This record gives sequence, structure tokens and C-alpha cells, in this order.
Amino acid sequence: MRPQYHYAAAANWLSDPNGLVHWNGEWHLFYQYNPDGEHWGNMSWGHAVSRDLAHWDELPPALTGDELGMIFSGSAVIDHNNTAGFGTDAMVAIYTSASDGPQRQSQSIAWSNDHGRTWHKYAGNPVLDADLADFRDPNVFWHAPSRRWIMVIVLSDRNCAAIYGSADLKQWQHLSDIPGEGAAGEVWECPLLIELPVDGGGRRWMFKVDVLRGAPGSGALYRTGGFDGTRFAPDPQGWAALDMGTDFYAAIAWHEPRDAEDRPLWIGWLGNHAYQGQLPLQGWRGAISVPRRLSLKRNDGAYTLRQEIAAQAIAGVPPADLQGSTVPAATKLELPGDRDFRLAIADSEGRSLEIELRGAQLLVSRRDPSLPGLDAVQSMELQTTAEIALWLDCGSLELLADDGCAALSVQHRLAGSSYALVCAVEPAAA
Repeated sequence: MRPQYHYAAAANWLSDPNGLVHWNGEWHLFYQYNPDGEHWGNMSWGHAVSRDLAHWDELPPALTGDELGMIFSGSAVIDHNNTAGFGTDAMVAIYTSASDGPQRQSQSIAWSNDHGRTWHKYAGNPVLDADLADFRDPNVFWHAPSRRWIMVIVLSDRNCAAIYGSADLKQWQHLSDIPGEGAAGEVWECPLLIELPVDGGGRRWMFKVDVLRGAPGSGALYRTGGFDGTRFAPDPQGWAALDMGTDFYAAIAWHEPRDAEDRPLWIGWLGNHAYQGQLPLQGWRGAISVPRRLSLKRNDGAYTLRQEIAAQAIAGVPPADLQGSTVPAATKLELPGDRDFRLAIADSEGRSLEIELRGAQLLVSRRDPSLPGLDAVQSMELQTTAEIALWLDCGSLELLADDGCAALSVQHRLAGSSYALVCAVEPAAA
């Protein structure tokens, strides 16, 4: 059941993407990783690199636990101006040190001068300690107008985020807060603050956070607004869910480079902490989404996140004709968006995956008798059904609709000897 075109580690637990950075022609993907087994624990930073976003080389773990605790989520940046004193163009990781006894989360840094192959932890760690048990997942970027590093980080148990600034990645000053009023769910994680292009012209900032429990869909929420280098001023439209499936979590972005339309890339974890640990042991656990391009779409003064699968990441994935009978696992399926339909996929072990469009309502139903967490139905209302595209791979389904403004991502466990899927398109039930 290993995915054919989604990244998965060769062995052991994988979850949240960390430290996405591009340097010297390589896309770096770090991620939460347990070097010792398939269950969550002993959190470290796994590491993989790619030159085309389609083929990944797994490297040895980059950062492992120390006297300050496990290595939780964070960021990586290229310090072009040697602000931290680790060398011009040093790669610097900013991460949460998480101790258990008693629980305490603080922020630490490490650096590499050989393109991320070897790492050195800063002797003055932690560089930011608020004496809190739930203070984690720093997302850091260079803000050129204010000529300083910006960190957005969550106070998880308070459902809010804080913004800090620094000239050198070592000394951090609190600048402002992002409150969570009106946001669904509880326990914030994995924030992202990023400037995005608006289709048709202009730019706007987006703040994204993941909610561990109680939020709609995968738990990923966002809102748009302005950012002046100190404070995020949200737009009045409020919070929105960015993926109505159950398995798109902890997404962060490569802030640079961007494409000709100024769109950055991001990826998420195709997983869910509610049931990930219940999946059967198979030597490895967890996969990363296909990279997606990000922009904002404006409609009547409101902004909606628009996602588009990165073309270079799926260049070798062939399209499929739904009227055929056998569809390989690594397949892009473009579903007929001009009429109601039902796409049914099943295996010989009683598991099934169905995608159904009834008017403007899109439903994805999973049946997996042995795992209640994967035996569920997700749905979303579409604004238009002119085009619906889904990306089907061993273990996962990523679906985009409404010109990329609606998304639904789920895991599945469909099995077969050669993992060929038999698909049938038929009229939806009355």
C-alpha cells in the first residue's frame, strides 16, 4: 500500500511537515518523525530532498532529541545576510524543544553549513522561553519591509497565536497577538502567516492554523487580512475551513521560490491524530500531500484560498478515462462535472470509497469495517460543478473543486494484489 507519487518515509512514523526551505536547487522537506518505530513518540526531524518535487531522496534524520526534550515542529530559513552569525547562507532551523517532566515547550535553533546534511545546535538554546507548557510550532520568515525575522507561534491551550520579531534569530521581541475569537474547535497547532497573490491583481496575507479537536473538516482553519510587520489585522469575513476531508493537517509553505504568478507552494500531512495510531502496522506510517500552489480569489470583497496541484510534482501521473474499467492507483481522475454522478471503488476485503455529486453537494464515503475512524462520510457544498479533479493514490485521495477553492482530502485502505482499482461511473441514486 505504499503511495506511488506521495512522499512517505521508508520506515516508521511520519507526520507534520517542518522546515520547508529551498536552497541550491533542492527542495528540503523536514517532518515529524520517530526513528524508532511506527507509533508517535521520540519526535525528531526526518529529512528528504528533491530537485523536481516529484522524486524524493530520504536522508538521515536531521535533528533528534536532547536534554531540552523532543524536537517538535518548526521552520527553516536561509540566513543570506548572516544575521545569526552562523555564516552567510547558513540554513537555520527554528523548532520547539518539548520536555515531558514537567511539560515545557520552548524554542531552539540549529544551523547547517552544508545544505542541511549536518546540523549544530546553538549552545544558547532555548532562544525563546515563555515558561509555558503549550507554546509551540514556530513559523519563521524574513519580512523585508521591517528588515527583521518574523515568528508566528501558537499558545495551543489558549487558542491564540503570538507574533515575535528578531534581528538575529536569537533574541525575540513580542510584537502582537492573533486571537482565536470565532474560531471553531480547540488546541491550536502549526500556524502559518504568509502573503499571497490575489487572482486578478493585488496581494493579501493569510493566517492559517490547525485545530486538533472540534473544527470542521481536517481541522485546518484560515482567515485573511493585512500585516504591517507588527500586527495581523483580520478581514471581517471571519474563519473558513480549508479542507473538508479528515486528512489534510499541519500544512506549511515554502515561502520561496514562487512561480510566475507569485504563488508559493505548500504541503500537508495526509493523516489525523484521532486514528493514525490505530492503523495496522506495516513498517511505515504516514504520507505527505502533493504540493499545491496557493493564491487568493476575491469575490464581493471577501477572499477565498485557492489551491492548485503543482504541475511539476505530478508530471508523470497519467490522466484516466473513467469509462474504462481498470484505473492504476497513481492516477489523476477528472470527474464529469456537468451532471450528477457516483464513482464507486471497492476491494475484496469489504472496504470501499465512493465519490458522489448530488446537485451542488459532493459526498465522499469511506467504508472500512475494521477501523471506525476510516468508516465515515465527508461532504461539502460546491459553488460550481464545472470541473472536479481528484488525485487517487495508494492510501489517499485528494480532491479539488470550485476552481481550487474547495478541497477534500482523505486516507483509505483499499487493497488489492496489484493495487489496481476497478471504477464505475453511474448515475447518482435518486
